[in-house]
Amino acid sequence: MKKLPLLIFSLLLAGLVSAQSQFMLYSMKGNVTIVNNKVESKAKIGAMISPTSSVKISNGGSATFICNEAAMFSLVKPGTYSLNNFNDSCQSSHGSVSANYVKYVWASMTKNAGNPGSNRKAYMNTVGAVSRGINNVWIDPRLDTLNYISGEFPLSWKSYADANTFDFNLYSADNLNEPMYKTVVSKQKIPVTDFIAKLAPGKTYYWTAAVTGETNEELKVLSYVTKSDFEKTLVKVKAMGATYEAPAEQAYRIAFLLEDAHYLSEAYQYYVKAAQLDPNNVLYRSTLMSFKKDYEIK
Repeated sequence: MKKLPLLIFSLLLAGLVSAQSQFMLYSMKGNVTIVNNKVESKAKIGAMISPTSSVKISNGGSATFICNEAAMFSLVKPGTYSLNNFNDSCQSSHGSVSANYVKYVWASMTKNAGNPGSNRKAYMNTVGAVSRGINNVWIDPRLDTLNYISGEFPLSWKSYADANTFDFNLYSADNLNEPMYKTVVSKQKIPVTDFIAKLAPGKTYYWTAAVTGETNEELKVLSYVTKSDFEKTLVKVKAMGATYEAPAEQAYRIAFLLEDAHYLSEAYQYYVKAAQLDPNNVLYRSTLMSFKKDYEIK
């Protein structure tokens, strides 16, 4: 009879342990160490840390953790912290852009997700529209909408036909029957800078591409956003980060969130910045290469 209460206690203890939060070190600066079973070791970004461990932050140090694949929290004051006291910090609003980013980073750094950085779209809210027609040109849903401010960025497509030239048509929102600009190109892309002088900031336009002589009724959105409106968006995106974020981590997060919001040219600039700030980070390098391939950037 004495074995039954002991068994129940063991099961409850096992359930309690399994319910404990999981932690991963996302970003840090200064001297940060982890104490586990009385053994102290230097903290490493991307490392999984037991909830029974303690974190020691020295003067001038900071550390940000991802918890339960869903939330971030930062320790920015010197001291020793027991991680099992931070379960309340492991809650997040599921479905939010920032929560999606946290899930993506967790998966990329802790799981075998194939080519790092190539699966980021699976964690984004905006995936583009489904193709509405059948023709010899396919435009990636990633380009369903482009919020453009500045920079070299191409509009691209794929062709199922053995074609040498393509018709590119650009329409104003006021007249979708007659293109305001059209040209013939030999490549399966056209830089926005080729026609940006014809556009007015703050206006929305539509574009499509087709094999020369054919038609394509599938229109994509090109929104020429003003710099002031983009700056407001950028301020909001930067504010979504944790209390502490190293420059490389911040640049990568901003890039991810800007890509999710279809600011693709600006996202590219921040992916480049992240890879430059932390050139040894495989995820950052791989994501930059994947982004360039996705959007035909050479």
